[in-house]
Amino acid sequence: MKSKKNILVFVDWFFPGFLAGGPVQSIVSLVERLHDEFQFWIFTSNRDLNSVEPYTGITNNAWVDSPLGCKVYYADSANLSKKLVSDVLSFQNWDKVYINSLFSKYYSIVPLLLLKQKFKHLPVIVAPRGMFGPGALSIKKFKKKGFLFYAKHSGLHKRVIWHAASSREASEIHKALGKDVILRTVSNLPKRLNPKTKSRKEKNHLKLFFSSRISPVKNVLFALEVLSLIKTQKIQFHLYGLIENESYWNQCKQRIVDLPKNIIVEHKGTYSSAEALHVFEDEDALFLPTLNENYGHSIVESLSCGCPAIISDQTPWKDLQDYGAGYALPLSDKTEFVKAIERLSEMNEDEFSKMRNQAILYIEQKIDVNSIIQQYTSLFHE
Repeated sequence: MKSKKNILVFVDWFFPGFLAGGPVQSIVSLVERLHDEFQFWIFTSNRDLNSVEPYTGITNNAWVDSPLGCKVYYADSANLSKKLVSDVLSFQNWDKVYINSLFSKYYSIVPLLLLKQKFKHLPVIVAPRGMFGPGALSIKKFKKKGFLFYAKHSGLHKRVIWHAASSREASEIHKALGKDVILRTVSNLPKRLNPKTKSRKEKNHLKLFFSSRISPVKNVLFALEVLSLIKTQKIQFHLYGLIENESYWNQCKQRIVDLPKNIIVEHKGTYSSAEALHVFEDEDALFLPTLNENYGHSIVESLSCGCPAIISDQTPWKDLQDYGAGYALPLSDKTEFVKAIERLSEMNEDEFSKMRNQAILYIEQKIDVNSIIQQYTSLFHE
């Protein structure tokens, strides 16, 4: 039996964590579908995003076996250091180093510095996870621009292969770094989901949901401003996601208070992967007017579970309306979002059922899982 290639993965958060959303799911899906071909070693934090307490029942600061079929090193923040990262890079002769961040100190910048200084023989792939998108770069923009200036002039990223999850992200990387970078475009792999039932859709009533972090880049405040313009339809809007920015959430709460009586908004907290199906079975449609997504796991998962999506045009899924699977709309025009929500609200169960089926058909046609697996296999063997 041939030996598996050893892939060292740096990522801020990993299973059983889920609060960081897409970046976690990207690596979980990768491991689940390719662990027979590759031995993944995940170097990650021992706690979830913004969590004070570490995961329970997990050994910290040592390589352990994961039920997902990989090895994981859950690092305690008190132990994180340049020396620890160096020790991990020295642990064995890795076939590939796969870095899942752009601005993270210990899960991107320090590893890249060490790879440049001490481990030049190791091939490196960097997946920026949407961080080159204009929406993402607009948050703390001066700090990020300063780092990118330093990275360019120090040669920090000189010898890496960039991994873009979409053609849109590839264009963003080229725009930021130039056309001469080495780049491979391979889509993320979707989570395996199979909803058994769906709640019935009532005419003139719509159950919308938002599934992402509560932060400026995900544009919750814009969603609430759109809902404030709907005067007659009965709309329930459930927010699922970690409150990442308290001051931004306070602005959202003030907007919620001022909404008309026909709009009911609730923050439902977060849900784990095991609880995801219950959410998708009970909700009608996703409403996510995000500033930027290089992939959008929650969009893919929603569509695959028969939830049409109302999203911005700042994602790879721009042609939803052509397939009758939802709407991808410009953020410059709130009235288009209003019209889309009202159209869905006015539908009865029979009309909406057709749209559910179109959502599922759309994502099945767009994502060829076997082809994506082959592309990852080529990337890691390259």
